[in-house]
Amino acid sequence: MNAIAGTFPVDMGIIKIDGRDVTRLPEYARAALVGRVFQDPLQGTAASMTIEENLAMAFKRGVRRGLGRGVTAIQRKSFKSYLEVLGLGLESRLGDPVRLLSGGERQALTLLMATVAKPKLLLLDEHTASLDPRTAEQILALTDRIVRHYNLTALMVTHNLRYSLAMGTRTIMMHEGEIILDVANPARARMSVEDLLDQFARVRGERLADDRILLEL
Repeated sequence: MNAIAGTFPVDMGIIKIDGRDVTRLPEYARAALVGRVFQDPLQGTAASMTIEENLAMAFKRGVRRGLGRGVTAIQRKSFKSYLEVLGLGLESRLGDPVRLLSGGERQALTLLMATVAKPKLLLLDEHTASLDPRTAEQILALTDRIVRHYNLTALMVTHNLRYSLAMGTRTIMMHEGEIILDVANPARARMSVEDLLDQFARVRGERLADDRILLEL
């Protein structure tokens, strides 16, 4: 995922996004094509800036910038309509510093910021792993709603096998850098978590023993 985002260099092969070769493009040059939500809710936002300032930066992703007012009245009205989608009441808190938000609120804002520019690819880097179970389910439902609304292509990394089958249309299981399962709908729609565990056992000749994964089943 870091290689796709441009954080790490590519060892072999090429990376194409929407048909465009971005293998040698630096991270900032891919900003207009890629949105990203990190595992840590603190990484996707600027804590000292307000909610509206964070959103203003998100809307400018990949766009040439100049000197001017950071947030205009027209933008503020637009931000409110976007925030209403979250259902968290953040549209009435535009002037609040982001550091005052809870982890779930901050992750929801990060998700919105990553998608407002309608990227060609949305990277979800274990984006619910640091949240409590109830909040994680809320963020996952919000993710599904936003991805479907904007018709986005998304790549989600998760250790939660249930999520890997519930979200999206294709599941790729990896172990020690090797792809051991690649299944898409309609066959995927008939699979269960137990099927994934059985598939792992058949390919690897052993039962899956990752405590982190098993605790999330």
